[in-house]
Amino acid sequence: MKRVELLLKDALYNEYIRCNTDGESGLKYCRHGLSHHIDVARIAYILVLEHNDLNYFVKENGLSGKLAGKETIYAAGLLHDIAKWKEIQEGVDHAAYGARLAHELLPRAFFNTNEIDMICRAIFEHRNISKDMSFLGERIHRADNLSRVCSQCEERVNCPKRGTKEMSVTTFEY
Repeated sequence: MKRVELLLKDALYNEYIRCNTDGESGLKYCRHGLSHHIDVARIAYILVLEHNDLNYFVKENGLSGKLAGKETIYAAGLLHDIAKWKEIQEGVDHAAYGARLAHELLPRAFFNTNEIDMICRAIFEHRNISKDMSFLGERIHRADNLSRVCSQCEERVNCPKRGTKEMSVTTFEY
């Protein structure tokens, strides 16, 4: 996955990860550093594989093959919360802002226009489930929820996601 490696080594990507880490230094829950991004990328790919959807995903989106599909899924996972720091600092929607940042980063790792559009849409959509969201957006949304075991978190009482579906154990019943 050479393009994913390029993304992970990109100085600007790493700067955004550092901004997330620095911006969340006082938080005790739901950190959005590299570990979370990797978890979401892996879980999203597992969800696609477990449901035998990789061939569908590749064909429906005009991708060049399974490797391109895997790299696209991983890139969406690695970038989905890239702008969380901006939300903390300025209150902007991290999903919308993150899609803009991803649009800047992805060509640097040689993703093509079709892949960039798909990834950016998934990032934009990942916060809220809806009937109109893309296949990749839905997988990133579910992977994001599955990446956290909120019921075991010591800070769950203070968590801003408290009482939402994102905190519910039923998110594990995908």
